[in-house]
Amino acid sequence: MTIVTLESRVISLKELYQQALSIPDYQRPYKWTEKHVRTLFDDLDYFVAGITAKNRDDERYKYRLGTIVLHKGSVEAKSDIVDGQQRTLTFYLIWHALQARKAQLNKLGLPEFSLGIPKCRITQENLRRNYEVVEKLIDKPRSRSLEEYIDILLSKCEFVVVELSKLSEAFQFFDSQNSRGLDLHPHDLLKAYHLREFDPSESELKTKAVQQWEQREEKEVNRIFSHLLYPIRQWTKGEKAFYFGKEQVEGFKGLSLHQEDQFPLSQSYRILHSMVDEYNNDRFRKVDNIHLAYPFQITQTMINGRRFFEWFSHYESKALGLLNPPDYGDWVMPLLTTAISKKIWQVINGTEPSKGYEYTGRNRTGDGYVQKVLNAFLLAYYDRFGEAEFSSALEIGFIWAYHLRLTQSSIYESSIENYVMDHNLFKRLDQSLRPKDFFNFSLNIYIGLNETSEKSRKSKVEGIKKLFREMKYMAEQ
Repeated sequence: MTIVTLESRVISLKELYQQALSIPDYQRPYKWTEKHVRTLFDDLDYFVAGITAKNRDDERYKYRLGTIVLHKGSVEAKSDIVDGQQRTLTFYLIWHALQARKAQLNKLGLPEFSLGIPKCRITQENLRRNYEVVEKLIDKPRSRSLEEYIDILLSKCEFVVVELSKLSEAFQFFDSQNSRGLDLHPHDLLKAYHLREFDPSESELKTKAVQQWEQREEKEVNRIFSHLLYPIRQWTKGEKAFYFGKEQVEGFKGLSLHQEDQFPLSQSYRILHSMVDEYNNDRFRKVDNIHLAYPFQITQTMINGRRFFEWFSHYESKALGLLNPPDYGDWVMPLLTTAISKKIWQVINGTEPSKGYEYTGRNRTGDGYVQKVLNAFLLAYYDRFGEAEFSSALEIGFIWAYHLRLTQSSIYESSIENYVMDHNLFKRLDQSLRPKDFFNFSLNIYIGLNETSEKSRKSKVEGIKKLFREMKYMAEQ
């Protein structure tokens, strides 16, 4: 058995710039695009914005930029980068651009960074293209001087460096790191991001948030985001929402209220955030045991850190009740006050045994897409208006969503996206201040005898058609 001699250490960006490194010829070309570079700078800018006079010297405020695996063949030779070359080369471009701006850095000394780069055409072209992007991003206006900005990056940004003496060991370690476990899910990225955004004074609450998050079923967390929270936020803005992946997590990042640099936009959020905490921490709460819940909205500007975890918890039970009514408790049925709304809910969930209301196609993929839209609408309505006229909301939402099922032979994700964009009840809901404002319109839906799709005429949606007829949205046979 081969014993791998493993040496790892944490170094700052400044220390990285003091290394003598090389990109070996066997490495793949440098492939980062402008989007990757801009995302890196967005992350760096966001981190620097959170550094204040109070926490500048706090060792807890560090930004870990990833792992670099090195192979050092001899004492004199440069260390070859086995893994981490894409990010290292990008920081080389940043270093190179800063060399041309030494006058703006005043007394801030930059180390001499030695990096050997292979003469690969693709690598050279991408480096040249991204260097232009780096120059623009370095020169963009910021609240801090360039000297202060770079000083924070040099001292606060860190890498984990793993150095091995044998090339075979380096590749062995690299392979094991990349094959260990599964790729991170979007909600994993959000968890890591918002844990990092906790106020330093909330360490106990941070620990509690981690414990609660880890107790959840990962599959259910993903479904809550992808089936409900993400679509509601997107469709309300009039944007497409069917795919929730790593590229979509930015929509769940928002304001960090403990940062020093603030704008008028954040003032109302800071006031509300503080007032809720002050009320709940008042000594009289030990007497009356009243807890004031933060007034979350699904579509609100996100508050980073603790409030994100509270926001998710606030909607968790309602979301699970929509996704799995039998397993997590059906909260919708108790709110329904009309016979037809109760019948609708039973039919679409397969709990109505009455003859003539059969819905054998409810488990088809397209039908699942339709119910996803209805569930998202119901949660969005409840989030805005609570129990007020909830039965009417279900009735309208049902006709609106299932009209597509009866008139389309096949339903795809694109069908749903286009339908919601063209007949957007989420936008209407967002623009309504009261339930009566929302209901003050006509659906303009009526299905004639020959307007149903061929598939719907084959009796897999008999219960749906019967409900449409009873509600006068479909012609009698």
